[in-house]
Amino acid sequence: MANIYLLRHGKVDGEAALYGHTDVPVTPATNEKINQDFTAFCQRKNITIDHMVTSPLIRCLSLAQLIASSRSLAAPKALDAIKEMNFGQYDGVPFDALHQQPEHWQVLEKFWQDPVQQSLPEAELLTGFSYRVSHAWQQLVEQARHLEQNTLVVCHGGVIRMILAHVLNVDFRNPLWYTQLSIGNGSLTTIEVKENDTRVKHIAKPLDGFSTASEQVA
Repeated sequence: MANIYLLRHGKVDGEAALYGHTDVPVTPATNEKINQDFTAFCQRKNITIDHMVTSPLIRCLSLAQLIASSRSLAAPKALDAIKEMNFGQYDGVPFDALHQQPEHWQVLEKFWQDPVQQSLPEAELLTGFSYRVSHAWQQLVEQARHLEQNTLVVCHGGVIRMILAHVLNVDFRNPLWYTQLSIGNGSLTTIEVKENDTRVKHIAKPLDGFSTASEQVA
């Protein structure tokens, strides 16, 4: 048995926008706080991380490198397959700027209402995003199952949603999956990998929410 921990990166240092492949950073102070909270979580739960992978985008990579170096772990492996979805022409464009152009804001609203049928200009298709993330996830599960090692994956909110949809057999095409399920910055999702199945233990739990009291109640 092993666990795969999905850690979302911290809040980016930029205006509110759809940040997909746009390489926007997180402040060092934010990364340090997440690292401290994750360390405290591992100590309370007596968890050892054996293996780390990360999105190559700097908002994930910088945090993964900090966590690895603070534990004397090998450098995290960067996987292109767990990058966030590419939002095409709207990737990284501040919402305020789009809101000032009604024709563009309408396109964005249609995308939110039906992301499968109303894709953004020059953007990655949601079906393609699902395929690449699901394929990468299956490889991570097979490795964790074979080696019986705990894996930390530092990645993105969209990636975590796609993994959960795959594990829970949820229809990723349902717009509510993206508007009603919140994956907070710096939150942790835990999935237990057994010989014949996987089980979701926590979804998007704040690291400082893993208190001793809450663990006893659970």
